[in-house]
Amino acid sequence: MKTKKEILIKEISGDLVNYLKLGYLSINSFLDKINLEIENIEDLLKIHFLLLEDVRNYILALPNLLRRLRVSTNLEEEITNEKLNGSINWQNTLKERLKRNYKDKTLFSQTKRNRYYNTKENIVLKKFIEVLYEIIVNLKTERFVKYDWFKNGSAINNIIRHIYEKNVYMTRINLDYARISDRMIEDVARNRNVLYRNAAKFLREYYKIINLNADYDEIKKFFENTFIEIADEDTLFELYWIVKILKSNAKNYKMYLVDGKNNKIASFEDEKDTYSIYHNSTGSSDLTFKVEKEEIEDLIGKNEYITRLVDISKDFSVIFEGLFNRQSFDLNLIWSGRPDFLIEVRDKETKILKRIILGEVKYTIDYNYMLEGLRQLLEYMYFMKYKNKEYIYKNQNLEIKGMLFVDNVPLEHSGSEIKSVRVFNIKCNELKI
Repeated sequence: MKTKKEILIKEISGDLVNYLKLGYLSINSFLDKINLEIENIEDLLKIHFLLLEDVRNYILALPNLLRRLRVSTNLEEEITNEKLNGSINWQNTLKERLKRNYKDKTLFSQTKRNRYYNTKENIVLKKFIEVLYEIIVNLKTERFVKYDWFKNGSAINNIIRHIYEKNVYMTRINLDYARISDRMIEDVARNRNVLYRNAAKFLREYYKIINLNADYDEIKKFFENTFIEIADEDTLFELYWIVKILKSNAKNYKMYLVDGKNNKIASFEDEKDTYSIYHNSTGSSDLTFKVEKEEIEDLIGKNEYITRLVDISKDFSVIFEGLFNRQSFDLNLIWSGRPDFLIEVRDKETKILKRIILGEVKYTIDYNYMLEGLRQLLEYMYFMKYKNKEYIYKNQNLEIKGMLFVDNVPLEHSGSEIKSVRVFNIKCNELKI
């Protein structure tokens, strides 16, 4: 039986939180594979916030809670010859007529009651609703309503949009020049009115979550609940092994902030070398994983296997174009690949590449599917080249290793090296590279 997603994320969530908060690990490439158009962890954190049960319940109750909205009123005396829209102050009216023109029967002094909406409570409330509105608009959350994890999604989207765009009271609260301080939020969080108190509390919590400054347990809950809900199993399994590799190899080493380039998701160093881990990537600009037609041109028509390989590429392109009415891949490309992860080991001083570790991950308990992953891994090892098109494995003085990761596939010697390849099942804890 395959290991459940809940078990995978619970096992690594503690280390995952630490790596993320310290800037040692980027999960953007994993988010890309989820295929929900979530660009970065900040977007995922916003979804997490919107899925919090207390936040959802507050949003669903907002139409009724807004009846508790309060405004400040003040009395203002006004002298007018125009239409009255307040109560007449006869004493002041007589005084003003005597001072100006006692015969003017159209002159009145009126007391007007003005309503003031920009109280600190209303400012915090509108800011919170604005935050919610920006989440659903910028992340286009209407596309999530078909998923079970976005409970009451349609209702939540409609309520937020209607209140922000059409509610007459919200339109009268102006945030253009409002400065919302932490002190203001804290003051409103102590308000007796649940409309304001919860808006302030949730706004405070939102800022903490989005900056990864929330409590450790809250961020763990983020991964153990939200991430597991939206991540597909294969992507989560890849993240699981990356964290396990970091835990086994970088525990006592200094790690560096990931720069976000080339899907480099983590890096660390020891006394001699630096280690760069790339996910769903061909690594740095030094490497390529392609076999092009020009390399086998002389064998076409002479070697039956090569000739049929080229014909397969041609037929694939024609069928693809017929199905989708657009061109497929480069016809000159016979083979291309991209490992699930790649680790480059370089000398700290010279920056020279010393070792490459290629990783393939298969979330499977099926023996045959594992062997398919093994074959793919060997292809990456054998077909990997420098940018100058020189093959590396067995041709160059550079150490190449392969690592295959599977779930509960029974192995006689998990982690043992055979022909430069090691295979690990989920029961293996030591992943020294």
